[in-house]
This record gives sequence, structure tokens and C-alpha cells, in this order.
Amino acid sequence: MRYGEFSCFQSGVAVPVFSLKTQDCVGIGEFLDLVPFGTWAKTCGLNVIQILPVNDTGYESSPYSARSAFALNPVFIRLQIVHGADAFKKDIQTLQKRFAAETKVHYAEIARAKRQILRKIFDANYAMFDKNVALAKWIEANSWIKPYAVYAMLKEKNGESSWRSWKEDQDPTALRVNSLYRKHRKDVLFQCWMQFEAEAQFKVASNKLTEMGVRLKGDIPILINEDSADVWFNRRYFSLDDRAGAPPDMFSYSGQNWGFPTYRWDVIEQENFTWWRERLAQASKFYHAYRIDHVLGFFRIWAIPQNERTGILGHFSPAVPVTQTELSAAGFKKETVEYLQRPNYSKEQLREFLGEATESCLEKYFEFLPFTSDRYVFKKEFDCESAIIDSAEEQSVKDALLKVQWNRIFVPGSPANTYYPFWYWYNAPVLKTLPQNEQEILGRLLHANEASQESIWYANGKKLLTVLAQETDMVVCAEDLGAVPHCVPSVLGELQINSLRVERWARNWDAPGQPYYDVSEYPRLSVSTTSVHDTSTLLGLWNEPDFDKNLFWKNHLHLEGDAPQSLSPDVVKLLISNIFQSNSLFCILPVQDFLALSSRWTPQNPEDERVNTPGTVGPQNWAYKMPCTVEELSDNSTLKNEIAKLVNARANRSLR
Repeated sequence: MRYGEFSCFQSGVAVPVFSLKTQDCVGIGEFLDLVPFGTWAKTCGLNVIQILPVNDTGYESSPYSARSAFALNPVFIRLQIVHGADAFKKDIQTLQKRFAAETKVHYAEIARAKRQILRKIFDANYAMFDKNVALAKWIEANSWIKPYAVYAMLKEKNGESSWRSWKEDQDPTALRVNSLYRKHRKDVLFQCWMQFEAEAQFKVASNKLTEMGVRLKGDIPILINEDSADVWFNRRYFSLDDRAGAPPDMFSYSGQNWGFPTYRWDVIEQENFTWWRERLAQASKFYHAYRIDHVLGFFRIWAIPQNERTGILGHFSPAVPVTQTELSAAGFKKETVEYLQRPNYSKEQLREFLGEATESCLEKYFEFLPFTSDRYVFKKEFDCESAIIDSAEEQSVKDALLKVQWNRIFVPGSPANTYYPFWYWYNAPVLKTLPQNEQEILGRLLHANEASQESIWYANGKKLLTVLAQETDMVVCAEDLGAVPHCVPSVLGELQINSLRVERWARNWDAPGQPYYDVSEYPRLSVSTTSVHDTSTLLGLWNEPDFDKNLFWKNHLHLEGDAPQSLSPDVVKLLISNIFQSNSLFCILPVQDFLALSSRWTPQNPEDERVNTPGTVGPQNWAYKMPCTVEELSDNSTLKNEIAKLVNARANRSLR
């Protein structure tokens, strides 16, 4: 959908669909709740509503664990208006009452219960749905729906287990999918019908927002779950040998392993990017703008061997590896390179890592290096993180064994005799075992290798993002957080893709004191915000022990005196007023930060309003529910007026 011309700075609110609460929703926010929420946003002067991904995740609460890049999540369907729902009004009302007073979203329970009611409605009206001309035409018009529906049907029949554990149909052909579609027509048509209903309701909501002048910004994750219809049916597009993640950074010493397969871009390109083009076309049915999650992955993805658990042993892809030819020319023999990739140790050296556990670990996990009787290497079956992490050892022993595993200069590449630098190669103990001159030679070689990557990443990012940016008329916004290659800003600028500025992280990290950038210095082609779904809210940030309130208060906001110990609505107003002065074309804040302008809905514990904490698993994640209904929010004229004043001040600034 076309966004339209920009006549003023754009201001918006971010809220997950699942977090919305209205008088009509059943346990969880629904697509149609976006309409009254949009009405409220419009009265505040807001132009944009930003949401998280709304693809089908089955019974997984994370919106980033989609089992389809195309299918919508049926949990967002409004049951009451589905044809045939009147006969099950009591079931719907019972479910609605059951979760009405809950302060968190109980996703799996609600998803299961709503699907059960949808199945009852479908079964009771199957004869009609089976002959529904509109449904039949919709199925024919959407090439993704049959493979998805067959996959979803088989997954249900296999107890929701991954396709990898199914006894049959792990690697289907198009003929097999069509055969299963005919054989299990009723069960498969149920899956199609749910998608038909979900799309119809979502399009109604999106069109209503368009009519009122509010734009909808979606979220398109770059990656897709291994246990998904897309990987199951379009296996050729994905590499199951690697997992995508993020390299180590200041927040995680060992990096992140997201568990998603990486793309085989060569195959996707050979087919003219059809899968991605169709994915964007599907999104453009609903969105005026979209956020590309982890845009850095289009330049280079952090690829981790599938038998590793953390992200530390990964490497960027694409990337130029270091070759044995280069290393030989620099004076490093093959056996030396093997040693730097898979170090061998004396017992005394291992004792430095393992301490009192040395003797027991030697017997279990190590063997002699061939042709030696005093040098040890990991046994093949333990030469990966998974084997160590899954062992029965105490955590301290596991940690020590992992340090041995991570003591290296190289991780192996493909083809043979190619290598990628280990992330912490410069601090690896094995480096210090080389003569000083060899350390220096190796350092120069690896630094040169690092510098050579930028041109490859520029070309790759430019090629892939050009396809995305030119495919639809949606406004493209990039999530470009993390270790950003130097080429990224230039490519985003060339393609008119908005970057992201999260105020707390928008700092000059290379300068003394790591000062904040003034919001007036943010690039025009950007989205600025106070918080995102993976961070604390403003209230939570102020309570974080590592957050230097006074630095932020004095050096960034340029205010006198010490920062207040807690955030009152007046101080929140100051903070929002500041970010609304940004030079960014878009300024989109989470609904929680807007609610903090009123003490009426301020939580006692700010963690209660956090959407997700990366690196953690638990019921607290992806469960945030607004503390008020949209109707109650609309009735709060004081809050509405406060937001409107802030938004109007931003809108009245000249775009020039």
C-alpha cells in the first residue's frame, strides 16, 4: 500500500497487536482492534501505528518464530464476526470472560482455545465453505496457501512436532503436496479458511486506518523458522548446515545463535528472487511501510555451524576466507594452521583451563594427538559446543571446557583449506604460543582480510536491498542495530531506506566519554525512538543500574542539576519532547512510553511493561498487555491532549 507524500514530520506509536485490549477482543489483541486504536492515535495527531510481525507462529508466543513467511496468525481473528459464529456465542463469551481480567497475554492457551472454536465453526458449516466461490478463488490466487495448509495439517496430525521428526513427508514434492491436499481436503481446507478469514479482517483494519489517515507499519523478519512451511516445501532456498545469529558484542560475550537457517541467496537469485518478491507482495496488502528486521543480514549474515550452540564460533557470510595458500606464503605450514584451528595441549596447559577437573576431563573428553604421547586434543565426538553443553558436568566444568573449545585463531571454512578468523583471535591464548614475529605477521594478515570484506558486503547489500526497495510502494525502514559495517549507511542512503536511531544507543562510541548524539544530528532518513520491544521502556531504563542518568540528563538533555531518581509524568514529557525534536523523518515511540505521561497507568514494576528480554526464555516475554482498554484510553482526554501538544509541536516544524 502506498504511504503517501510527506508534508510534515511523521509521529507514531508502536504496539504489538497481541498487546491491544478492547471490549470486543477475546483474550488477546486482534486485527480489528487496530481500528479503534487508530481512531485514538488520530485524535492525538499520530500518523503511524507500528506493529510486530503477525505471521502464524502456532503455539509459540514469539512473533519472530513464524512457521510461515506468508500466513497470518489465526489468533488475531475476531471470532464473533466469522460467518457461523452465532451458534457458538456461548463458547466465545466464556473464553472472553476467562481472560478478561488477566494482566498478561496467555498466548498458547488463547491460541489453542480460539483454534478449537474456529474448528467448531468450520465443521458446522463445512458444506457451505467447501462450495464457497470466494474462498476457492482466493486459494487459487495465493500460491503459498496449499503448501502451508498441508504443512499445518501434517504438523497437527504429528502432535505439533517439527517436520524433521515426521515418519514421512519430510521432503515433499509439489505433486505430493497436491495429493495430500486432495486426500485430506477437509482438514486442509480448514487451514485455508482460517487464513482467508484472517486476511479479510486484517485488510478491513488496514483499509479503515488508510481512510482515517493513519498509516500501518509492519515488521518483516529477514529469517524464518526451520520448522516452517517455507523451509519444509522450499528447501532449496535454505542452508540447514548453518544457523543465523549475531557475533559477540558488549551485551553477549559468546554472541547469539537464533537457530534459524541461513539463505542460499545464489538459488534465490537464480529464480529472480521470486520467493522474496511474493513475500513483499503479501505484506503490501496490509502495510504502508515496513521494518526490515536485522537489515545487516542482507549485507552479511553471522553463520554458525549447526552443531554449535552459541554464536562465538560463527563467521560472516558472504566473506573472503583466509586460504592455506595465503598462509603458506606468509610462512605458516599446514600443521601450524591446523594447530591454530584445533590447538593441542600438554597436560599442564589443560590444567590452566580445567584446574582440579583436569584428570577426569582428560579421560572423558580428550585423546592424544596422532603420533604423540603427551599432546591432547578433543575427541571428535566432543569437538563441538553441543556435546559439551549437553554433558552431565557441573556448569563450572562446562564453562572451562568451552574456553578450551574457544581457544583458537581460526574456524574452518568451506571448501577445505579455507579459514575464517575466530572473533576473539587477538586474545586467544594459543596466539601467545607463537613466536612474536609470527604473531605480528598473522595479525597483519588477518587485519588485511577484515578490511577486504567491505566491498563484498557493499555489493551484496546493494543487490539484495535494491530488489526489496523497488518491489513495492511501501516505505522501507531498516533495523540496523549491532556491529554495523561501514558500507551500510551509504547503501541505505542510496536506496532511500530509513535507518533506526534508538536514543539510548545513539552515541559516538569511539569518542572519549562516548557522548550521545544530539537528536538534531540524527539523519533525516531515519526512524528515531526512545525504546524498542527488545529494550526496557523509559520507566525501566531509568531504573537500570548501568544507565548513567546524570550523563543522559546533563550531557544529552542539557539540563541543570542531578537527574531525578524516578520518572514522573512531567519528566517523561521532557524526554518525549526531546526525542520529538529529532531530525528523523519518523519518530515512533512505544505505547508504554506514551502511557507514562499519565500516572494512571504507571506500573509498580517497569519490568511488567517490557515486551521481551533477549537471551531469556519464559512467560514474561511476548506477554505484555495494555493496562487499559482502548476505550478507556480514548476517554482519557488529559493524556490525549498531552500527546497531541507534543505531536503538534513536531508536526509544525518545517521539513526543509
